[in-house]
Amino acid sequence: MNEVWNSRYSAGSYVYGTEPNLFFKEEISKYKPGRILLPADGEGRNSVFAASIGFEAEAFDFSSTAMEKALQLAKQKNVTIRYRIADCNDIEKLYADNSFDYIALIYAHFPSQQRQVF
Repeated sequence: MNEVWNSRYSAGSYVYGTEPNLFFKEEISKYKPGRILLPADGEGRNSVFAASIGFEAEAFDFSSTAMEKALQLAKQKNVTIRYRIADCNDIEKLYADNSFDYIALIYAHFPSQQRQVF
């Protein structure tokens, strides 16, 4: 699966742009900054935005190419995010209970067999 996403994110431009998802931007702005997790965050536009308004942002995705671009975007915007390569199925192995104040899942893509499990 990561080969598909690495290929998709290999273009020089950001596939979904560098601005946050509009719904995410409107909603997150209503909350007091805290620790936020963004699973399947791709090229980091949402985690970088969250960090820019004071959140301690952590993200993960399948794609190492996406991670590189997310960290590059964070550097351009002069913010810090934590980012790792991981699978949503492993979230319980990655983080202890109550590790975050918020979790935001924006436009995650799952194989059809996996969607049936959720």
